[in-house]
This record gives sequence, C-alpha cells and structure tokens, in this order.
Amino acid sequence: MTRRELLWSGAGLRLAPPQAKPPAPRIRVRHTAGEAVSFYSGERLLFTYRYAASRPKPYVHPFCAPDGTPLTIDSPPDHVHHRGLMLAWSNVAGFDFWGETNPGAHGQIVHQRFERAPSPAGLAAVNHWVAEGKTLVEERQRVRPLHLGSDVAALEWESALRAAAEPVTLDASKHVYNGLGIRFVRSMDLGGVLNSRGTRTIEQANGEEASWCCYYGALEDQRTAAVAILNHPSNPRHPAPFFVMNKAFGYLAAAPTFREPFRLALDRPLTLRWAVVSFLGEPSAQRIDELFRTWSKP
Repeated sequence: MTRRELLWSGAGLRLAPPQAKPPAPRIRVRHTAGEAVSFYSGERLLFTYRYAASRPKPYVHPFCAPDGTPLTIDSPPDHVHHRGLMLAWSNVAGFDFWGETNPGAHGQIVHQRFERAPSPAGLAAVNHWVAEGKTLVEERQRVRPLHLGSDVAALEWESALRAAAEPVTLDASKHVYNGLGIRFVRSMDLGGVLNSRGTRTIEQANGEEASWCCYYGALEDQRTAAVAILNHPSNPRHPAPFFVMNKAFGYLAAAPTFREPFRLALDRPLTLRWAVVSFLGEPSAQRIDELFRTWSKP
C-alpha cells in the first residue's frame, strides 16, 4: 500500500495538523509617573495615554499607524482643545468639558488614580469630571492595546460614566461631534470616508448610524493611512451616529448623542465601548467588517 493509500485507509482521512496561529507581538509599556503611559509593539509605538493633572482631560496622543507613524495631533492652533483621541462633552450640567479657551463655564476631567499599575494588558483609571470644585461625573476608564492582525494597530477604549451626586445630562445639542473623537494629522485633511453601510460621501456619513466608520487620507510620504472607530454592539443606541468632516480639517467621532442626550443616573453607570483601528492603504469594507466581528464577538 502506498503512502497516499494509507492516508485514506481504515480510520479515514488524516488531516495535516493546522498551522499554529502567529503569536501576538510582545507589548512593552513605558510609564512616566504622573504624565503618560506609552504602549509599544516591539520597538514600534502604538499609542500614548496622557493623564497629567495640568492637562484638561486624559487622552491618547499619538495614536499611530501599524508602522509607528503618528496619525493624530495635539492642541493645534486652530482648535487648541483637539487632543488626539479624546472623550468629552461640551455640556454636562451646563459646563463645557470639550472646549478650553472658548467663552463659558468649563470643567476638567481629572485623573485620580490607576486601579492597578499599567501593564501590557492595558490600564484602568478612575477620573473625576470636576467643575467649580464639584465632581459631576465619576468615570472608570479602561484603555488597552488590541491584537487584531499584523496589518493593523488597535486599542480598545471603555468608559463607565456615573453621576456623582445628582443626575446629570450629557448634552450635544449644539455640538453634535461630542463623544469619542480623533483629530488627524494635517496631511490627512480632505480625506475620504467609508462606513459599515457602504457610504463613501462625507455629507451622507455625517450623522449616519453605523457599526463602524472609517476616515482615510494621505500621509506626508503620500502613503494612505486609515482609522476606523468600531462601535460595540452592547453600546446604547447601537448602531449609533458618527460625526465626520474633512474640511477645513479631518475629524472623526463616535457621537452617540448626535440627536439625543444621555441622562446619567446615580445608581446606573452608562458604559460605552469602542475599538479604534489603524492601517495603511485604502479601506476595505470586507476587512473592517472582519475586524469588527473579531473584536465584538462574545
């Protein structure tokens, strides 16, 4: 009997063992106490989480492409309150936690502590949304690197928001872009869009409810970079609206209060969870759908 016949005899077909899944890259963490936590894949920077008390809010900058190229900017002259990748609202009980220098009463999102030391698995922080010396919102925030494939860089952002002393409202009626927003490097201005509904025009995608939305544009070396925000199915109002613009600059936000505010109760936190994914090249709906399924499956 030949080797080929042996493979098919008796016990039936013998399959070759499956190829082992490539190991996840080794994540390194660099923590500058009181300032920032940076996450690296090998030697490549993935993102830096900034939480210094002198800053108006904790945020991520830079958030990078898979090769370590920064894709965000921090406090540009045209909008000094644009802080890389950030979560904020412009009206929380009448206080603005989004803007910084515009007229009106402002609040600050103040880091209180890490629940455990930042590690390759991510970080867990407690933040207080404070205005005029009073804590309005208590936030438990988790940010962690994700391994979704060798061709992408990704993080997961989860915030559980609870009213601290009395119910409060997160209102974006005058600023529909509130939520989790990302300001892109200037070379990506005038970029394109693609969302889970197949929409490819800024005008239609802005405010459209989707499972994910992707913005893409040119880097200075003329390569194309793209960033998608994925909205977790457990989020309220899923699929939820996104805000997107490409003139006079590129900006993308998961904007769940685009049409209706959230009211925070004392006894029930509002939990919001997103993945933010970057890759090089023009976006493919099939590929981002695959990333969404991989990340969001139970």
